[in-house]
Amino acid sequence: MKKIIISLLLALGLATSSYAVSLEGLSVGVSGSHSGYYAVGTEETDNDPAGVDDTKEAGAFTANHVSVFVEYNIGPISVGLDYIPSEIETPKNTNIQGATTNTVQGEFKNHATVYALIPIPLGGLYAKFGGIYVDINSIENLGTGGSYGNTDTTGMMAGLGYSIEAAEGLSIRAEVTAAQYEEVDVANSASDAGGTRVTLEDMMSAFGTISVVKSF
Repeated sequence: MKKIIISLLLALGLATSSYAVSLEGLSVGVSGSHSGYYAVGTEETDNDPAGVDDTKEAGAFTANHVSVFVEYNIGPISVGLDYIPSEIETPKNTNIQGATTNTVQGEFKNHATVYALIPIPLGGLYAKFGGIYVDINSIENLGTGGSYGNTDTTGMMAGLGYSIEAAEGLSIRAEVTAAQYEEVDVANSASDAGGTRVTLEDMMSAFGTISVVKSF
């Protein structure tokens, strides 16, 4: 998936640079989104006593963020790249074991989406499909020792939107999208952690987005 996204990024860059002088077909924009995220996390330990199951828990949270994007119209489809410059932080999870406290928090960073907009012949309606790349940073303070490393994941997204022309070369969009991310797995770095690993699966998100677009 990562190779596919990189290839699409290069293709988009070549397309836009070829028309950099005239800017014809190029659009830029800014979006504001309200999003929800969900995942199932499992902590596995190799030396669990007999009869002790792995710790498994589902969690969800919401966040607001701004993204910027660039598109190129290749008629009738447009291809684009959307990037969220800020970090998206999960709620902090605190685990107290006697006198020892562990806190763990995740951070999504460099969330980038390569996408295609496909017009639907119903006014300004369009479909949106794309691939996602995002870094996942682990922010923890483990009284029991060790740490979990950072990783990344990829995913696919799809949605529907509606575009209204507000002025010459300026339009407003409203869209809803949903995404599914690949499973990630990280291990505790401490040699005495008993082979402890954390796995995140069934990761998904949903976005409600308003965008302002300038087309050239």
